[in-house]
Amino acid sequence: MRNQGMDICAALVLVSVCVVIGLCTPPAQAAGIASVWAINDGEKVKRDDLAHPEREKNSVWDGRRVGIFGARNEIVAFQVMLQAGAEGARTVDVALSELVRAPGGERLAWKTETPDPTDTRDRQIERFTEHYLNIEKPSPPGWFYNYDAKPKGMGGWTPDALVPANAKPGKGGMPFDVAANLNQGVWFDVYIPKDRPAGAYEGEIRITEDGKEVKTLPVTLRVFDFTLPDENHFKAMLSFEDDQLAARHGRGDETLIAAYHRLAHRHRVEFTSAYSPRASQAELDRLSGEAFTPERGYEGPGQGVGYTIVPASFYGISQSWQGDRAWATADAFMTWLAKVKPEATTFLYILDEPPKSRFPWIKALCDKHHANPGPGQKLPMFVTKGPTKELEGAIDVWCTVTNEFSLDRAKAEQAKGRRWWVYNGQRPYAGTQLNDAPPVDCRVTPWASWKYGVELWFYWHVDHWLHNSQAPRGDQNVWADPVTFAHDGRFNGDGVLVYPGQDQLFPAEDRGIPGPVASIRLKNIRRGMQDYEYLWLASQNGLGAEARAAADACVPTAFSDADGQASWSVRGSDWDAIRLKLAQALEQKLKGK
Repeated sequence: MRNQGMDICAALVLVSVCVVIGLCTPPAQAAGIASVWAINDGEKVKRDDLAHPEREKNSVWDGRRVGIFGARNEIVAFQVMLQAGAEGARTVDVALSELVRAPGGERLAWKTETPDPTDTRDRQIERFTEHYLNIEKPSPPGWFYNYDAKPKGMGGWTPDALVPANAKPGKGGMPFDVAANLNQGVWFDVYIPKDRPAGAYEGEIRITEDGKEVKTLPVTLRVFDFTLPDENHFKAMLSFEDDQLAARHGRGDETLIAAYHRLAHRHRVEFTSAYSPRASQAELDRLSGEAFTPERGYEGPGQGVGYTIVPASFYGISQSWQGDRAWATADAFMTWLAKVKPEATTFLYILDEPPKSRFPWIKALCDKHHANPGPGQKLPMFVTKGPTKELEGAIDVWCTVTNEFSLDRAKAEQAKGRRWWVYNGQRPYAGTQLNDAPPVDCRVTPWASWKYGVELWFYWHVDHWLHNSQAPRGDQNVWADPVTFAHDGRFNGDGVLVYPGQDQLFPAEDRGIPGPVASIRLKNIRRGMQDYEYLWLASQNGLGAEARAAADACVPTAFSDADGQASWSVRGSDWDAIRLKLAQALEQKLKGK
């Protein structure tokens, strides 16, 4: 599988004349940028890792040029790594202004960053600087990985937050300085609109110091002749609390909340909380898709397509769902939902991880709702628990952590008309979302879910900026402290997939960005969600065997099939090689359709 990854750049249609970039590290006394190279989006290169194993060659880098590929309506990404010499580098800027197709002249464009980081209108190229956190102590085994499946070598100064290039000087904004003998990563997202023709798009990354050009890197994007759908055929439900925003941004208005939801939509996930018949117009617009249109600042995957996950409650229920009011509340909700989003995925989230002592109460509550003679009877009962005899017949949707998901038992539940979803992630049963795990772990669950037929993945939190109640430490400085959850250990990055672009609680960390800042982990979730669409397209177009082979190669085993070590490669190049083969098969199959 590794050799396939190394052949990706050679498979692309490339310009015949390229600018050769010297890669050798200059003498110790050199100042400025000493070395420049590129790497795919499935790696985290530490700040002091000057000998990364894929430095010389990887799936997007042949030693002198960048080569990437994708379909229409897809976002592809890569990183440019800058290493400073012994005296450091000052006032560095990294730019990719356009990618142009020849012949034809069609282009993908960058334009100057706007204050709103989620305004993607006419903006196909985006750039970000990588922010590093010092992971002094790895997350302990237990909750997120078995002892045998512990990620290796993931401590130290690790990149995660991707700061828009127009952030404050010294806080990720461009131009920036690079400290002596250290790396600085710059991340590029490239969106391929649905109306662009297939072919090779060429451009050049220009690197300057103090306004003077010091390096250039040629870039070629191969656009394959097929289009990813706007709709997601795998559901990613990420818990989001908009009341966390006000403390950091100094405001929590709907304009700001809408920006966070545009970020989610751009990454093919849904930031989710409970809905009700009293939903605001902003919530209704997210369901209809109106919130994700150019008129609202959004262009990209899922344009005009609304959210599809509409829970009646989240992490528990109020008194209105119990007792004499239960039927009326359920009837009102299902009647409203039938009007605004009849095809929605919905449920009543009764209780989170309930202890056995609560089973009788849950059973009685569910029995009452199932006996409802009105439309509320159709509201599924949901609990974060696996099938248990005490709740037999009560629960319509089970949801367990990935290590508790049993393939055989899931089939038995499906035969009874019930569903079984998964949440969070524990190696080797699925990838983990910790910051000190390989970033490709965030791709594993979509691939495994396609392979094993799981329809929804739930992640417990994306903006957990206030420390958990089990170990109260007050508001969390997520820009400086990698530990975001502390219970039976100190876990790095758990529950934080986005960062606040402003921070009034920790003003020294304020980036000056009035909106959300994505993470490398969220980008890799997006990569997994897009990969699912490759698999879906293949299976819909007579390439089921090819899709199955791709899934088996990327994730040989997961869930209850897993045993011991994680089965997947931690190298992004290996994943790219498999996706490339699938892209080639899809293009060939869909020609003329």
